[in-house]
Amino acid sequence: MVKEEKLRSQIDDKYKWDLTAMYDGIDAFNLDYDKALKLIEEIKGFKGKLAKDANTLYKYLKKDDELSVILTNLYVYVSCKLDVDISNKESQKWYSKILNLYSLCDETLSFAMPELLKTNYDVIKSYVNENDDLKEYKIDLERIYRNQPYILSEKEEKLLSNISDLKNRFKKNFNIINNVLIDFGYIEDEDGNKVKLTNGNASKYARSGSIKVRKQVFEQRGLAYLKLANLISTDYEGSIKADSMISKARGFKSNINMYLFEDGVSTEIYDNLLKTAHDNIPVLHKYYKLKKDVLNLDNLYPYDLSAPLVKESKEKYYPDDARKIICDALSVYGDEYVKQLNLLFDEKCIDFYSSKGKKTGYYQNNSYKKIVVFCNYNDDFSSVSSLAHELGHAMHSYYSMKNNKEHLSNYSILVAEVASLTNEMLLSNYVVNNSKDKNLKLKAIENILEVFSDNFFGTLLLGSVFEKEVHEKICNDNVLGEEDFNSIYGNLIKEHNGMMVKESIYQKYNWSRIPHFYTPFYYYKYSIGAIVSCYVARKILSGDKEFLNKYLDFLKLGDRLMPLDELKTIGIDLTKQDAINEGIKYFDELVSKFKEIYNS
Repeated sequence: MVKEEKLRSQIDDKYKWDLTAMYDGIDAFNLDYDKALKLIEEIKGFKGKLAKDANTLYKYLKKDDELSVILTNLYVYVSCKLDVDISNKESQKWYSKILNLYSLCDETLSFAMPELLKTNYDVIKSYVNENDDLKEYKIDLERIYRNQPYILSEKEEKLLSNISDLKNRFKKNFNIINNVLIDFGYIEDEDGNKVKLTNGNASKYARSGSIKVRKQVFEQRGLAYLKLANLISTDYEGSIKADSMISKARGFKSNINMYLFEDGVSTEIYDNLLKTAHDNIPVLHKYYKLKKDVLNLDNLYPYDLSAPLVKESKEKYYPDDARKIICDALSVYGDEYVKQLNLLFDEKCIDFYSSKGKKTGYYQNNSYKKIVVFCNYNDDFSSVSSLAHELGHAMHSYYSMKNNKEHLSNYSILVAEVASLTNEMLLSNYVVNNSKDKNLKLKAIENILEVFSDNFFGTLLLGSVFEKEVHEKICNDNVLGEEDFNSIYGNLIKEHNGMMVKESIYQKYNWSRIPHFYTPFYYYKYSIGAIVSCYVARKILSGDKEFLNKYLDFLKLGDRLMPLDELKTIGIDLTKQDAINEGIKYFDELVSKFKEIYNS
């Protein structure tokens, strides 16, 4: 029997998101599109007089805000339409149209920053002091002038906007390769059914209790990426070269300096995270030893690392079941949090099930009209946990938008994973403390172990080191091809796995399937989320009401503070080792806790 992917038309509408709150039809969409074009022209009219006086500057910033809101609404709507069917030609066309609109905006308005930054910051501060309306933008202006050493002339800024547009094209290419062109073929599942393997269902079968199924998934995905690695390597190298052109033009020492600067993070903090992960590899290997022992394997192969330590419950967790358990687990946050969680379900903000052509993975996004959550839900506990993760992002967005003006309502990616991973920690702890099912308790602990292992050790020892090395090489004018990427990643895999895991020819190709690399130096931020979420979850579960209120206030900060300063409001200082060590210690304790319950 062959199990084909469902078409989107075969998915019940109650499990699909409703995007009409953003735009109820093409006419409304086109109206905003035309409004964006008009605003671009209006803002262009400020050229040459941007900082003439306080009132003119205020009017410019308000218009720029208005444009930013509309562009975000248009982009989120179109990307949502595309992501549920990457192969849809109409959606591809509109997505390209929005990218072109962004490019037009960047090119046409590239005069603004160079012109503004010609004005002495003391003059701008005097404008803020004399104009009460302009005080709303005090933080924005501080951040703009923080970039002053790296802003170029209007002509140069136009050129860089074209390079940025090119960089976006590389990312678009990868999305098409990874979601449309790639073909994993068919596998045979545990029941002997022939199943089409896709990015949407690969994680489900990679976690199969059957070695045969896991091995099929690993090898067929590996073979598919092997075939496309040359194409992806060319695309990825192009993306890094574009970054290198931008960072050099702006006067940054390297790509990593440019991307860390945005969040106010030093290379010392980044390198310290890498070093701490490396120094604690024995703790990770203790977890791998647990896997080998519990699975009763003579040898641990790469495809065994995703194997479940305990069997997934045959009990299905349908979306309504997920809603109840998540709301119960997160009730520690209080009534408002749970009320808003329920509204996300009631208002059809969530797109649950995979279908043919749907993009892989999970994510949360939001326009200024609607919060959306994208899933490839599999009716199992792992899916419940992934949904809780994305709902953490969604609630962070809710609090941030509710408590800030639009231009300060976005939060930094550096702190984004705190809210999501804390939710997964709280969900797992809830199950351990409330379930009578030993296997489900173990599954919940396993989930935390997997979350920390992947988000701390995996992202740092593999993705983040790889990213730093390949960017450094290309910034230094080295030419990297498929074999270079494979060699660098393959060596990191060997160090990460040590003698605990048998080698495979396919592992060195894993770099080619990671979409995060097209958002440079994003990957390491998961490790910060893993560390901080351990700290936050333990403080909340201890019953510390004062800390809970501080944490809820943290979710409301939006973009009012630099991210490292935001973390300090909940007692985290990343220049010190305390929080990092506590996270690793918690992971180590949970390995022992799992063994204790497993052997009871």
